[in-house]
Amino acid sequence: MSAPDYRKRGFAAGLRWLPAAAELLFSGFRPLAGLAALWLLVSMIAVVPIVGQLAVMLITPLLTAGAIAAFAQLSAGRRPAPTMLFAAWGRPELRNRLFALGAFGIMGSLLVLLVVASWLSGQVTPDQIQAAQQSQQAMAEMLEQISLGPMLLVAAALLAVVMAAMYFAIPLVMFRDITTASALAGSLRAVVANWSAFLGFGLAVIAMVVGLGFVFGIVLMTLGLALGTTAQMIAQVVFMLVAMLVQVLMAGSQWVAFTDVFGSPGGNRQEPDDQLLA
Repeated sequence: MSAPDYRKRGFAAGLRWLPAAAELLFSGFRPLAGLAALWLLVSMIAVVPIVGQLAVMLITPLLTAGAIAAFAQLSAGRRPAPTMLFAAWGRPELRNRLFALGAFGIMGSLLVLLVVASWLSGQVTPDQIQAAQQSQQAMAEMLEQISLGPMLLVAAALLAVVMAAMYFAIPLVMFRDITTASALAGSLRAVVANWSAFLGFGLAVIAMVVGLGFVFGIVLMTLGLALGTTAQMIAQVVFMLVAMLVQVLMAGSQWVAFTDVFGSPGGNRQEPDDQLLA
């Protein structure tokens, strides 16, 4: 089945996606905070060397699908449970398609890394990279030596294509019941067609990150004055929790953007949607 038709939205519409998602987040903060904590717990498998990080990348679309389903319930006036994070696991066909999206993300990331490695190999040596990881001065010297080139632009373009192809692909396979390839192609077309909306969305995200960084810096400074060295440990815990809430908020933004560009799930595809959100 091919991807459904999409609508074109402008800059102002993209600016509203993040605030709309934040409004949904605060309307169901307790269950979504529980979902974020559960997501953080699952993400701990990333500490396993090599395999753990790949596993997290593979299952991230499935977990994102669960978070999007939770926002869909909030939009329908329901109260999602934190276990909604695993909503897609019980549907084998959907689960396999989401795993395929995860595999696509892994392959795309590896391709980008290969291009970046090729770009770096002609400018710095492995010894310089190793020294830069251990010394700020060596890092500064290495950065001065590096010059921008076409390979870096190729890597940036590849990363943009991978991100655009995956952005709407997750809700498309969930709510439109289409194949992975059709979802990736449909997502890429929709993102390119709505570039101005995503420009507005990107500016909203940048403003949020700057604001959170400013607030976090003030909180960290206050904790440091009050608690001394203990503040660093507390700050790390707070940072992880806030980061997971932001990740859940980004999933909410995907839901808001999806309904704005592709329309709310319903019509002749209502039965699978109800099955997922039950």
